[in-house]
Amino acid sequence: MGQNQIDMTATEMGFLWSTYQAETLNHCLLTYFDRIVEDPEIKELNKSSLDSCQKNIAWMKEIFEGDDFPVPAGFNESDVNPNAARLYTDPFILYFQWFIGKGNMDYSSLAINTIARDDIFSFYENFVTQATKLLNDSRKLLLSKGLWVRAPYIPMPQSVSYVKKENFLNGWIGEKRPIAGIEIAGIFYNLVTNTLGQALMTSFIQVSKKGEIHNKFVRGKEIATKHVEVLATALKQENLPVPNTWNAGITASTEPPFSEKLMLNMVSFLNAQGLANYGSALSLSIKRDIGLDFTRLAAEVADFAQDSTELLIKKGWMETPPLAPKRGN
Repeated sequence: MGQNQIDMTATEMGFLWSTYQAETLNHCLLTYFDRIVEDPEIKELNKSSLDSCQKNIAWMKEIFEGDDFPVPAGFNESDVNPNAARLYTDPFILYFQWFIGKGNMDYSSLAINTIARDDIFSFYENFVTQATKLLNDSRKLLLSKGLWVRAPYIPMPQSVSYVKKENFLNGWIGEKRPIAGIEIAGIFYNLVTNTLGQALMTSFIQVSKKGEIHNKFVRGKEIATKHVEVLATALKQENLPVPNTWNAGITASTEPPFSEKLMLNMVSFLNAQGLANYGSALSLSIKRDIGLDFTRLAAEVADFAQDSTELLIKKGWMETPPLAPKRGN
């Protein structure tokens, strides 16, 4: 560590360690996508995402080594078979670019608020810029290819007004107000992410051997399917159209491109993102019944996340994160 460099704080260690896990996992996914993608525009976008991922991993390694921090194991070439048969369609690969962009945006914007050190702040500042660009580039490409699914429309407000009755909060009994645009946003966003999770679980089920890991993927798909139905029903009850799901397409291949370790850890990452998404949606919901739906769905994801973590530990596939010192009583 440099003579004038301050030690990493707990939050800096924690976020860097977690980012390294995610980026090494993304590197495996993007490496495989690079080999199978056919559309030139999607291939170019994936290659740009892969290049950024490689630079981020190298940058984090430099920070770790400069602080005598053991470089995490993460994921590597043993977790991906780039020569496996094509499992995902080009639209899925494009949707996944958007998914990586939004995940990196959410995480880096949370991390950067806790960073004190200049070098680590610079890393996350660049990470935010990369995520914004990937999100924008993937959005534009989805739109140009007619693949972007828009949220429902509602009428434009005609005037400014103020809430006059407490029944504005009602959702179960009494006079109920129409759903607010921000509440529709929470439902729509979670519809999109659950649909992508549903597709990913389908692919993992298809390429995994029967057993407890396979069963975990089956359970993950069941939960995602149920949540899509609950969220779609919430829109239908408001007489709003349910957007077409982002059903990106899985091929018939049964050859696994990823290790079981990577796939099960991916489930844990999806669980963490799902909990964060429901938490954000809950914070923006005013109607009690909508808030209850998000709370109930989040609780189901939390239970599944605990089960998945226990299986990772059982298999010896969960790397220990930076921990506070053990204190005596």
